[in-house]
Amino acid sequence: MACPVSSLLQQVRRTRAQVQQELQEREEVERELGLVKSWIQDTQGLLPGLATDEGSMLQELEVLLPLISHRQNVERIAEQQQSKYLDLYTILPSEISMQLAEVTLTLGSLEEQVPQTALYWLGKLLIISVKLKEKAPEISQAKEETKALKEELESCGRSLSELDAAVQEFGEQNPTLSKQLKDAITKLKEIHHHTGRLADYRTARLKKAASHVHEFSEMLEFVMAWTERAEAVVKDSLIWSSSSQLQDQINTYQLVLQESRELHTNLDTMAERAALLSEVLQTEAMNQQVSELGRHTEELQQNIRTRLQSLQDAAKDMERLELEVRDLQAALESAQGTLTSPELARLSLKEQLAQRQRLLTDMEGLKQQVQAVQVCQSGLRVPEEAVTSLPICRTALALAQEASQLQHTAIQQCNILQVGGTTRHHRVTLTHHKSTSR
Repeated sequence: MACPVSSLLQQVRRTRAQVQQELQEREEVERELGLVKSWIQDTQGLLPGLATDEGSMLQELEVLLPLISHRQNVERIAEQQQSKYLDLYTILPSEISMQLAEVTLTLGSLEEQVPQTALYWLGKLLIISVKLKEKAPEISQAKEETKALKEELESCGRSLSELDAAVQEFGEQNPTLSKQLKDAITKLKEIHHHTGRLADYRTARLKKAASHVHEFSEMLEFVMAWTERAEAVVKDSLIWSSSSQLQDQINTYQLVLQESRELHTNLDTMAERAALLSEVLQTEAMNQQVSELGRHTEELQQNIRTRLQSLQDAAKDMERLELEVRDLQAALESAQGTLTSPELARLSLKEQLAQRQRLLTDMEGLKQQVQAVQVCQSGLRVPEEAVTSLPICRTALALAQEASQLQHTAIQQCNILQVGGTTRHHRVTLTHHKSTSR
């Protein structure tokens, strides 16, 4: 059996929760009714006189348009509250009942000041006006919607003409009663005229917008095509090879950069076209596309500039190395030609020795040329791992070895000739001595 104190506490808690919920619901009802009261207070000041200025009149009637919505909302609140308290077997609290009655009466009074027929057509015209100001996601949809709205506007115009004729007929029999209706019809016809001009303006803007969209698409196509080419170039690895092959790559990068000169102009123009189109189209996606393309193309350009500078530096160094290697190769061929010349072999030993000694002296220049090649090679601005695989570097190494071998051969030949010359001298001296002795 439950403890009486515990049961009492549970009941108190439930009651407290119910009270809190009731307070929250009443606050919500009072808040919604307060919004309606505030709207009523703001609106009542607009009703005493009929505006003569079209813009002011339109603003006045647009303020009145929420009248039906507020009335339906108050009816919904009243129905909910009555149903709620009926389920609780009690009556609607007097403070809520009085507020609902007050707001309902005030709304009814406001509604009586606007003829129902006029309010209906006003609603239709204002809906068309609002839709004419809405922005479509694309030009074709905007044209279709505008065409449909103009047709609906023409239908409204025919109906207003029929309504005007009916009011005129009614006015002949009831002059006093028809005055408010005539005033309302006059306002509606003015609003219809204003909405018609708005539709014509939108149609004209859409014609210009079609041209702007075409221009935007053309420039977008150019930017996208350049972007694809640039991405393909950047994706390819740089080839570190001869100066001519490096120059071919330089030409490709320079061409892509040259084509990019129009990018910023096109992107700026695309942004301008998007701004013009924003009057009739939703251009958020277009603006975002222009912004992203601007960032992406700038990154690609910077990447290409960096690669181009690396290629140009490498090409300069490679040209210098190739020139030094050619000079070294020519000097070696000249030295080899001299060393192996048949004419040299027909000279006397003394003359051969003199020629080879001069050749050895000249070969000191080969050492300097080899050093010059090595300096150029060590200063090559290419990746270190690519140096060993370069044909020109392998050629330079082979030429250096060949120069060393050639010098070694020349030294050996000089030594042989010197020994041979000394031996011959001894033989000549010995023969001369024997001859003298006899």
